[in-house]
Amino acid sequence: MAKSNLVQLKQSVALAPELALIIVGHGNIAQAWLQQFAPHLPPQVVVHGVLNSRSQILPEHKPHQDTRSAVLTMLQQLAAESPHTQVAVVDLTASKIVSRYYVDWVNAGAHLICANKYAGSSAIEYYQSLREALAHKGRQWLYNTTVGAGLPIQSVIRERLSCHDQVIRIEGNLSGSLSWVFQQYRRGDSLVSWLRQAAELGMTEPDPRIDLSGMDVARKLLILARECGWQLQLQDIDIESLVPQGLQDIPLAQFWQQAEQLDAAMAARDGEQFHYIGKIACTADGKISASARLVAIDATSPYAQLAPGNANFLLQSVQYDSNPMLIQGPGAGREVTAAGVHSDILALLALRL
Repeated sequence: MAKSNLVQLKQSVALAPELALIIVGHGNIAQAWLQQFAPHLPPQVVVHGVLNSRSQILPEHKPHQDTRSAVLTMLQQLAAESPHTQVAVVDLTASKIVSRYYVDWVNAGAHLICANKYAGSSAIEYYQSLREALAHKGRQWLYNTTVGAGLPIQSVIRERLSCHDQVIRIEGNLSGSLSWVFQQYRRGDSLVSWLRQAAELGMTEPDPRIDLSGMDVARKLLILARECGWQLQLQDIDIESLVPQGLQDIPLAQFWQQAEQLDAAMAARDGEQFHYIGKIACTADGKISASARLVAIDATSPYAQLAPGNANFLLQSVQYDSNPMLIQGPGAGREVTAAGVHSDILALLALRL
């Protein structure tokens, strides 16, 4: 969205909105939200600021020293100019650094909406400090798009817990990039060829070893575990990396030159079709187990017939024991993630009313 359109969007709302949004990030998800959803915000919601790592795009284009300070300045200005307006910082980055500013922003009065997984899967000390700040300031943190894009995974968990149910097990193909690859890969194919296509489509991280390492799936499992109230750390998750040891620490260009090692590793596996699955479960005695691994599947698997990019989540609980809940749909993509962010914004507005 052009700067002039953003300014017009800001000026078209009431002078004293109920909710002001500060958008952090200007990548694919942010641009999809600004183009497709921001023009349809309710009249009591205003986009006050948009910034990326280098400059503010709205309200005025200027370089800033760091994202933390730029957002704090906006929060201070809004508090002085519109003391009755609530403010939400909407983090649409994938930056670990940005996620470490959350406590400061909450203490300055902001609600949080994020598609950034790092805070939800951070070390327990930071996670608890963020939760404490939110409770102390009476602020909300909505992050439904951190797992499953626009699918309501966390919402279903919260709904189950509110009904005095107990979650027993959750599993799913939590990585959008790996799901897209393995929904199409079959024995005899070149895994590298599918991986290159995914990278060219922008579905992987710039370095696809981040996806292949399984860490993205592990972080999502940690977010879901904490949503269930389970104590878990990243080091407690059994993670299978698909990156051969000889490819792990070399430069990216060299990785692509030697990527045929991935094909050799896949050829050594038994099975015709595969999926990278994340699982987390709580036993009757309260022990938590979690894994992120590549598994062979057959035609009877719920993952076997999924369209590329679609996700399948299973949630088993005490009340849904013999017949677990299934949630299916697009599990990745900028448009569905932007739609999920917009849903969180509307949910925050409803919570405030």
